[in-house]
Amino acid sequence: FFFQAEDGIRDTSVTGVQTCALPISKATVSVLYWVTKMRQFVLLAFACAASAATLEGPMFQASAGGWDTAFADWMAEGGERISAADQFHTLRLKVAKRVASWAADQLKDVPSIYRIMSWMGRASGIDTVSLAEDLEKLGQSTTVDAFVKMAKATAERHNAVLRKERKEGEPFHPLGEQPYPYWGFIPPTKGHIMPNGPALSWENKGCKKNTAQAVWNEEHTEITIQFSAEECSVLHTGDVYLLATVDGLHFMKLSHTESNHTLLWKAQRATQAVDYDLNKKGIRVFAFLHDEVQLMVDLLDTVQMFLQPEAGKYPDYPDAKAMEENIYFLTNYQQVKPFMTARNNTGITGVDPSLIQSGDFIGVIRLDGLDPMLGWAMGSTTGHTTIALRDENNELFICESTTNSSYWPVNGIQHTPYNIWIEQAKAAGYNAVWAPLDPAYRAKLNTTAMWEFFRQNEGFQYGYHNMLWGWIDTVRNNYPCIPPDFSACLEWEHIEVLFPIASYIVPPVGQLLFEEAWNKRLGTSGLTAAEMYMYAETQLNMTSDLIPTIVEDDAWRYNTTRYGVPTTGRAMVCCVFVCHMWKAGGLFGDTDFNCGEMTNLDDYDLNIFDKTKMNSGRPLVCQNSDPENQNCQIVGPYTLNFNHYNEAPIYNHMAEKCPSWNPGVGPNYWGTGKQTGTC
Repeated sequence: FFFQAEDGIRDTSVTGVQTCALPISKATVSVLYWVTKMRQFVLLAFACAASAATLEGPMFQASAGGWDTAFADWMAEGGERISAADQFHTLRLKVAKRVASWAADQLKDVPSIYRIMSWMGRASGIDTVSLAEDLEKLGQSTTVDAFVKMAKATAERHNAVLRKERKEGEPFHPLGEQPYPYWGFIPPTKGHIMPNGPALSWENKGCKKNTAQAVWNEEHTEITIQFSAEECSVLHTGDVYLLATVDGLHFMKLSHTESNHTLLWKAQRATQAVDYDLNKKGIRVFAFLHDEVQLMVDLLDTVQMFLQPEAGKYPDYPDAKAMEENIYFLTNYQQVKPFMTARNNTGITGVDPSLIQSGDFIGVIRLDGLDPMLGWAMGSTTGHTTIALRDENNELFICESTTNSSYWPVNGIQHTPYNIWIEQAKAAGYNAVWAPLDPAYRAKLNTTAMWEFFRQNEGFQYGYHNMLWGWIDTVRNNYPCIPPDFSACLEWEHIEVLFPIASYIVPPVGQLLFEEAWNKRLGTSGLTAAEMYMYAETQLNMTSDLIPTIVEDDAWRYNTTRYGVPTTGRAMVCCVFVCHMWKAGGLFGDTDFNCGEMTNLDDYDLNIFDKTKMNSGRPLVCQNSDPENQNCQIVGPYTLNFNHYNEAPIYNHMAEKCPSWNPGVGPNYWGTGKQTGTC
């Protein structure tokens, strides 16, 4: 299993795979399967094939046209053509569809399908003749949705002996054997292979002793890397690795049959910054948690959270099964109680709009993959935030920073009459909760100043520039981790190499998501990621992992658009915009802090809300609709509860250095730093 991201990276010793007593190719296994009806032999053959299965060939390769051309070609091959005119949310959806179809294609071979089914406890009592017919149909499925549905249905039919079919209300389970497949393809760092340096040694599941050593050639143009693995288990399919620099990627496998490799690495962009990175930090080694087949299942399960069968049609209401998958994800990955459950009232609660006043907060989560992912990372139970504002005629509006999409009609910073907004929220599948301000804080608000700030910023593009960096306050303790033990986490090392490559593939996305924001932090302009790493370390005497932790300054202005016209202005995601509205209205007084550092949780954990309007103080319609919610849910098919609601004090430089995760322990969304006003 290997993937060449650069023509200059090649593996000189990719060998055949032999994991059973005799070498059995996938083609041979298929022939044996169709010929023999002997159940035990079929199962044995499948078991051998499953352990020997490889997913060979590239996902896409850089060509003479460069990364961006290769990526566009790969997208087009899957029927998802991209163009410079695509908006960010459109590109995100297209990429998700293409990745899902690619992963499903990799899993259509007989051994992989068998692996999925056997993982789920389905290796006994299988009618091999009937199974053969089902497998043939699976291999012919033309869409991702069809493949997933057929794979699950096939597994269910052939497992009737072991487990009853899933009934209505029975807990959801992902496709593969792993109960935690989402983001299971995040590979922990094993170390750095330094050219002309000492050998790197590490342990792994399949092979206990692994070493790698890299040497430059005499011309200093190519690196030869020697890999060796010892004490490899014959019962393990092998360890899959990602090797990476800011300039290239390579996937590799080590096992008892593939214990020695020689890899030739050649930088494609011979710049000073790339050369500095390679010599200073070497080639990073990341070890995947699972084998090739489960990695594809991890990828497919993850992407399924983001895909809706009717995506692209307005208004796009989340698919019921996709919402169920998102609930499973939040329950097991975020672990914030009370968990989201189906509401009795799946529509609009019917709160009297006259009760909602200027400055009131409305938190939202849409079970569409994106909101739950953001909530998991930030530590909030919401993925979107809005603020209420009444005008001089006492008409109620909902103000927000968002994007137009298949479920929302307007782009950028906007205000919508409440009666229209609540209907749009219902049609979009929003789960929304209202939090009224405390009377003392409401009295501080200057709504005229709030309207002035709003009109100065209305129509500006959503603040993608600081979407990620407001919640990265520390080097290690803000990147999300995956269960069950939360020892595998997103790390700076992943971002350090993958973001520059993403910028090579789709340059506008790199400029939008991180390059301009990082340049602001360093006081530079126009530098690439690799150049910024070198600048930070050689000119500022700081390690590159500190770049994202530098505080977002509210005075910064970014290259953006207003009503689609290029200009400069603030970069405000939803929670940053809400904070700015409160700040413009005078709610925070002379407190010295930057709204650009605020997350969803940072907004609603502030101790500024009306305690008398919680629980039994809520309107009766809210109590009757959601008896267990401390706040008033105004719309949505699932319950939404704010965690750490109304608990944090207001203090200078708040939310600038707050951790949110304890790697190896779990989420730590709200620690003593906020309680004492020290982070």
